[in-house]
Amino acid sequence: MADLMEPTKPVNAYWLWLGENRESLTKEAGSGKGSAVGKLAGHKWNATTEAAKKPYQKKAEALKREYEQKLADFVAAGGVKGKRRAEKAEAKATKGGSKKARKEARAASGQPKKPPTGYWLHLKENREAIEKEACSKKPTLVASLAGKKCKALSDAQKKPFEVKAAKAKAEYQKAVDEWKKNGGGQEEGDEEEE
Repeated sequence: MADLMEPTKPVNAYWLWLGENRESLTKEAGSGKGSAVGKLAGHKWNATTEAAKKPYQKKAEALKREYEQKLADFVAAGGVKGKRRAEKAEAKATKGGSKKARKEARAASGQPKKPPTGYWLHLKENREAIEKEACSKKPTLVASLAGKKCKALSDAQKKPFEVKAAKAKAEYQKAVDEWKKNGGGQEEGDEEEE
């Protein structure tokens, strides 16, 4: 018996309308970015009259009835509703795991930590002054102000940070080469037996 495929949910009236009008909305928005097109489309859809929305709503209702019939047939044939979504979520969770878990795995493997750039060295050295100037310890505000200050530095003022960063990067590269030479970075099962 072939594997049963759960039917996919149909799109609603808005998405049908957007599909037909995307090209003109993209031109009007002046950008192909989803956020720009989506924002403009949302405003236009909300301003559209009920009479103009009616054909899309009828089509969406027909697609929904068709989906519900296919879903009923799928379940009657022995399929499990929501199984595909659960499997996809489980695969995603086991594939990458959380950011914290990946970071811990990298640390446990002995992989050297990347060195800070000139910007981060500048921020570390001047953080207190930047926090006072920003009147906040909020990382986003501090980082934004630090970025502006770092860009405003002359080449002579940037040089000490860039030299430290280049030295740290060279040391990091040596450590990575040594780590790889000693078998770091190999997946389990790839290691050669001696």
